[in-house]
Amino acid sequence: MFDYDKTVGSIYDCAANPELWPDALGQIRDAVGGAYALVGFVDMTDVALGRPPYAKRFNTAWSEDWLVKLDLILKDIPLGGGLIGADVDRSWTQLTRLNEADFHASEFYNFWAKPQGLRDTLNSPYLLRSTMVGMLSIPSFATREPYGTVECQLIERLTPHIRRAMSINDMTDKGKLALALYRQVLDQLSVAVFVVGLGRRIIFTNASGDAMLSYGNHVCSNAGTLSARHTIGSLAALDEAIDRAASGDTGIGISGIGVPLVGKNGERSAAYVLPITGKDLRGDLGKGHCAVFISQRSEQQPMAIEILRTVFDLSPAEARVSVMIAQGESPAMISKSLAVSINTVRSHLARSYSKTNTIDQTSLGALVNKLMPPIVEK
Repeated sequence: MFDYDKTVGSIYDCAANPELWPDALGQIRDAVGGAYALVGFVDMTDVALGRPPYAKRFNTAWSEDWLVKLDLILKDIPLGGGLIGADVDRSWTQLTRLNEADFHASEFYNFWAKPQGLRDTLNSPYLLRSTMVGMLSIPSFATREPYGTVECQLIERLTPHIRRAMSINDMTDKGKLALALYRQVLDQLSVAVFVVGLGRRIIFTNASGDAMLSYGNHVCSNAGTLSARHTIGSLAALDEAIDRAASGDTGIGISGIGVPLVGKNGERSAAYVLPITGKDLRGDLGKGHCAVFISQRSEQQPMAIEILRTVFDLSPAEARVSVMIAQGESPAMISKSLAVSINTVRSHLARSYSKTNTIDQTSLGALVNKLMPPIVEK
C-alpha cells in the first residue's frame, strides 16, 4: 500500500542528501506501477553565451547506457514539444496525446522504447520557465495498461514537493561549487591568506598560508592560533591588530592594519589585517572573524619583469632594476647585486621613469607594486 506521507518525507530527505533520490523515486515508481522513475532538470540560460546547458538527473535503477541514449535523442521523442503550453504540476501521458499505432511507427519507439519493453510514459513538469525545465517521468512496461487519471492525480500531488527539494539541491550544489572555486582561486595567490576566528584561532588557510605555517618563518600556529615569529617592534603587534579587526573596530577602515614581519634570516614581509565586514558574511561566519594577508614580493620577480616589459616596453635590464627598486633596494645595492656600475643603474632608472611616466624611485616602486598580481607561478 502506498504511503503518501512517507514518500513526501523521503522527497524532503533528498533535499539534504541527493543520494537518497533513487529510494524516493522508487516509492513513486511502485505507487503507479512504473518501470522506472526519473527526475531531471535542465537550465539553458547560458546557452546563448556559447556555454553548454546545466543539467542533472536522478533515477531509480536502470541501464545507464539506455539513459545516456535517451539524452542523445530527446529531440526525436514524439510529442517532445508537449511542454509548450503545458502547466506546472499537471500530468500527462504519451498515449493520451498520441495514438499508440502512430507511436509504434516512430523511430523513437523502435530504437529506444521497444527494445526495453516499454509502453507509455507519465510526465509531470515541476518547473517550467523560459530557459529552465524540470520534469518527472515514469515509463511503464509493455505489459501494463496505459496510465489513467488516478496515477496522474497522485503524481500531481507530489511534484510540488519535488520542486522544493530539487531547488534546495540546486542551491546546495551551486554553493559547493562556489566554495570550490573560491578555494581554487585563493590557492593560486602567492600571498598567504588566513581567516582567523575568536581567540586568533585559524579557521582557514590557502595553499600559500599552509606552506608558510609549515616553514614557520614569519608566522606559526601556536595551539591552533596565528602568531608572529618576529615583528619590527613589539611581538604583540600582530595579535593586537587581529584583536582590533575581529572586534569590529570601525577605526580600522577598509584598508586594515599593516604589520611588518621579519623572517628567520631577516627576510621582510607585510601582514595586512582586515575586518570581515558585511551583514551576510558576518552572519555566516559568526562574530569575531578577520582576514590576514601576508605578502612576500620576492617570488614574483619573474612575473614582474614580464609585466613591465609588456606594459611599458622596458628592456629586461630596466625592468629588473625597477623591480629591485620596488623591493626596497637602493641603486648602490642594485649595482653590487648585478655587478654593474652605479651610472648604469641610474641610466636604467632614468629610462624607466620616462617610459612609466614616474619621477623618482618612490613613485616607480609604488607603480610596480601596484601592478603585481599576487599569483603563484607554476
